[in-house]
Amino acid sequence: MNNERRKYPRVALDGQINVLVAGIVSYGTILGLPPSGIQIECQHKLIAQLDSLKSEAGLYPDIELEFSLPVSKKQQRWIKSKGYVAFCRRLSQEVYHLGLNFSQLSDADESNVSAYIDKSAA
Repeated sequence: MNNERRKYPRVALDGQINVLVAGIVSYGTILGLPPSGIQIECQHKLIAQLDSLKSEAGLYPDIELEFSLPVSKKQQRWIKSKGYVAFCRRLSQEVYHLGLNFSQLSDADESNVSAYIDKSAA
C-alpha cells in the first residue's frame, strides 16, 4: 500500500547531475524526481557560485541541467533542461539540498520524464 500523500509522485533516481551556471559546470547527486523538477544534493561550492549571481531581489539565476534516466540496464537517456532554484536547504557546512524546477524542457524530454515517473511510481 502506498502511503504517499503528495498530489504528484516523487520517485527516487540514483545518479549524477551536471549543473551549468555562468559557464561553469558543477556536479550534484540526484535525490528525487518529481514531475516539476529535480531534487539534488550538492556542495557549498555550487551554492557560493549561485549566491554570487543572485539578483537584487534575491533570486538565483536560471541554470542549465543535464542528467540521465535509465531506459534499460545498459542504456541511459540524457535529459537537458533549464531550471531555477525552488528551494535551498543547508544540511551541514558543505552539504546542501536544492530543489530545481524545470523552466524549459523539450516535449520529448518532458514525455520521457513523465514516463519514467509513471513507471517508477506504479
